[in-house]
This record gives sequence, structure tokens and C-alpha cells, in this order.
Amino acid sequence: MTDGTEPAIRASDGEREAVIARLNAAVGEGRLDIEEFSERVEVAYASRTRQELEPLTADLPATTDRTVVAAAPAGRPEHLTPIGSVKRSGAWRLERDSQLGVVAGTVKLDLRHAFLAAPDVTLSVSVVLGTIKVTVPEGVRVEVIGTTRLGTRKIEESAGTMAQGTPVLRLKLDTVVGTVKVYRR
Repeated sequence: MTDGTEPAIRASDGEREAVIARLNAAVGEGRLDIEEFSERVEVAYASRTRQELEPLTADLPATTDRTVVAAAPAGRPEHLTPIGSVKRSGAWRLERDSQLGVVAGTVKLDLRHAFLAAPDVTLSVSVVLGTIKVTVPEGVRVEVIGTTRLGTRKIEESAGTMAQGTPVLRLKLDTVVGTVKVYRR
């Protein structure tokens, strides 16, 4: 440029997600309230350049990579909803590693008719403020992990033992403020 200023560099999806992960961690640390978090996430998604992203975390202390990784789901979510709900039921394919995320809202998944794409499937669901409800089928071994910083978790365990070779469904269910419920029907 002839005026001596640097051109604005376009922000990548990964850079936007890294900023959102840092904001998510800041909520968990008590540095941001949900309203401010929501406003900043909206700006992050609308940002086109790195320069537009910088002010969103400028007033937050530097963080280690470990903090950001712990706050964000592994990989880029297949479906990320800033505010609202995600509902899924009926016959659908659940890939080997799937991720869903909601900033404020509900994730309601009925897996009773879902096709597991592999004998060992991991589904990661992250909600900052809201509820995660999952209905799992009989005949599938389910392992539930994850954290809820403020809220409740209710997991219905299987009544019987599973035979060797039974498909495994790993549910990584994380909430900052919310409720997690896993039902077996």
C-alpha cells in the first residue's frame, strides 16, 4: 500500500474458533458473564480480519494452550450453533468422531435409530449455557465422560452386561453452566 499501512489480513475459521475457545475458557474462569460472552462470540463469527478479532480477547490474560484446548471440543465442530438448539432423531449416520456445539441453548439427540459408522464411535458435545439430553439405545455399550462446571449430570447406566464385540459409544459431554442427561430406552 502506498500510505505505509499494512493490509488487513483475513481471519481463518480456525482463528475465529481459537478466539471463541479462549472466550469460552474466560467464562469458565469467571472473567466474562454469559451476556458479554454471547456478544463477543457474535462479533467473532462476523469478523473478517485478524484485526477485528484482536479486541475480543485483548482484556483477557494470556493463556496456555492447555487451557484453550480443555475449553474447546476436539477439532472443529461439525455443527456449531451460537444461540438456539440442535435436535436430531430418526435414522441418521453417526461418524466415528463427531462434534456438536451450542453456546447458549439445548442439544437433544435421540440415538436409538442412529447408524454407528464404526464399532467404536466418539461423540463430543459442548454447551456453554444450556442442556444436553441424549437418548441411547439398548445393545450398545455407552461410556460417558466430560465435565459440568455448574449444574447437574444424570446418567442412566445399563442394567445388564454387554457381550464382547458390542459396539461402543463414547459420549464426551461438556457444559460450563447447564444440565447433562443421558437416558437408555
